[in-house]
Order: sequence, then C-alpha cells, then structure tokens
Amino acid sequence: MKKSFQKRIINIFVTKFYAVQSVIAVDIGNTFVKVAVFKGEKMLEQHSFSLEESRSFFEKLLQKYPEIRRGILSSVVEIPAWILVVFSSIHLHILSYESKLPFEIAYHTPQTLGCDRIALVAFASEQFPKKNVLVIDMGTCITYDFLQADNVYVGGSISPGIQMRLKALNTFTAKLPLVKPSENPELIGNSTTTSIQSGVINGVLAELKGIIAAYNAIYEDLTVFISGGDNKYFDKQLKNSIFATANPVLEGLRVILNYNEIQ
Repeated sequence: MKKSFQKRIINIFVTKFYAVQSVIAVDIGNTFVKVAVFKGEKMLEQHSFSLEESRSFFEKLLQKYPEIRRGILSSVVEIPAWILVVFSSIHLHILSYESKLPFEIAYHTPQTLGCDRIALVAFASEQFPKKNVLVIDMGTCITYDFLQADNVYVGGSISPGIQMRLKALNTFTAKLPLVKPSENPELIGNSTTTSIQSGVINGVLAELKGIIAAYNAIYEDLTVFISGGDNKYFDKQLKNSIFATANPVLEGLRVILNYNEIQ
C-alpha cells in the first residue's frame, strides 16, 4: 500500500513537470511531413511540408524553442539518417508498436501496424475515454480503427484514398483522364470527368456510410471520429460524426510521449 501511494505521488509530480515543458512531435507520412510544438496540452504551432524541405525547418524550430529537450517521431517510411542528426541534441522517442501506449493492442500483427494509426488511437483514448470509438482517417489511404470502451484496440480496415482511386483510374486504363476531386459531385455525371468525380466521391461516401452503419449495428453507443485532409468532402453528408479541427496524429504523438515519460 505504501509503495503504491508513493508511486501515485511520484506520477503526479512527474505529470506536472512535463506539463510545463515544450516538446516537438513529427509525423512523416506518405505525402507530407507534419510537425507541431506543444507546451503541455497546448499546441503552439504546427506546419506541413515536403520531406525535402523539412531539414532546414526542423533546425529553425529547434533554434526558436531552445527549451525543447524531448520529442517524438512517427514515420510510415524509412527514417532518413539526417533526421537523427538534426535531433541529436534532444531525447527523441521513435514511435513503434513496442512503445508504451495508453491503450492495449489486440491486433494480431502489431509489428505491421502503422504508427499514424497508433497515434490516432492514442488521441481517441484521451478524448473519448470509456467509449467505443471508430476512428476514420482520410489521407493517402482511408483507415478505419476501432477502440473498444475497455480501452482495447482490436483493429479495423484499410482502403484506397480519394487520390489513389483517381490515379488508379488514369493509370490502369487507356483513355480515362486524371481528374481533380469535386466536393459536390452530381450522382449522374454528364461527362467523363464528372462521371469519374461522381464514381470516386460518391463511392467513398457510400463506403463510409456503410461501414459506420455496420459498426452501429453492433455498438449502439458508437462514437465516430473522422480526421485527415480529405474529410472536407464529407463533413456535411456524415451527420452525428465528430470531425477533427486540428491534427489528431500530432496530438496523439503528444499523448504517447507524455505517457512514456510518466510510466
């Protein structure tokens, strides 16, 4: 009992200590690199750029915030060696499935689980405690991740994102053009371009509604949280869903970094 009480006291002091520190979170995705600086739970600033542009930007951020001593990095690609050099002056946590996480993983192949998905679930565990949460991320791929109310992550599904579908139609056919997505495509396209826009956007919308309905049929108290750059195409059609206003992957990295420090 005494040791348990001492551990709780230590955790309280450690949590308060890290709450006033500035930290940096980096998410290297398939298309962009995203970075944010946090002080406690407050995001001071965030940016998005290409990997080629990132080195000088990282250096400038570390110069701007010399008090940063901790950071966390998530990457879906192989981490360039120069990144470790740039961040050699701070304690940089490289996120993996072996990191200490604020939820339990029941995924059968955790070593294949994308770090961006891990970060999203971590954010969901903080924002929606003791709830069944379906986390949908609409980026290069559309990922569906389910966190049970008992704080156990069981898995989800992955399908092609909007740009991937548009590029596939152009790449694997002889004559179909590469078109840009439309936010409000008609159901019946009256040209090849509008037919592709209808097929892709309305097809994704039907997929989203169908998967959400399938989860709702099992979990009546389901919370649906949607993030990613392409969620703008669906925020008006998917009612009763919560749409991210910030960057939940970066927020999730903050959650994981602090969780590792207080354990």
